[in-house]
Amino acid sequence: MHTIEIPVRYAETDMMGIVYHSNYLVYLELARTELIQSLGLDYKEMEDAGYVSPVTNVNLDYKRSLTYGDTAVVTVWIDHYDGLRTIYGYTVKHPDGKLAVSAKTTHVVVKKENFRPIRLPKVFPNWHEIYEKMSETDAALLTEA
Repeated sequence: MHTIEIPVRYAETDMMGIVYHSNYLVYLELARTELIQSLGLDYKEMEDAGYVSPVTNVNLDYKRSLTYGDTAVVTVWIDHYDGLRTIYGYTVKHPDGKLAVSAKTTHVVVKKENFRPIRLPKVFPNWHEIYEKMSETDAALLTEA
């Protein structure tokens, strides 16, 4: 699991001062990217090797609004990993712990040239090893919570 704090900026809100719904996707991406970096991995190296990891599914469940001046506390974890697909789980909370959004995103790694999915164990064994360990660790932590 990895948690970051993001101050809600005026540009991310609508006329009512409420975070516009699509901006939560940016918050998720920031958290996911920091998680990956905290694991010693690098999306840029993957891209330089000719691969990308597109989002294939997004599910956001809005519970409570964040507004201008709030701080979004975003936690991300590996919810599911099977060597082909990675599903990240997220919560976006207010600093007082009240849930604003829960979400999941599904990703696959594909070759840039043809967008064919690849299996991480074959092409990126270091990512595979780390993701397997993280998915087991995160599952245990979520069970305890």
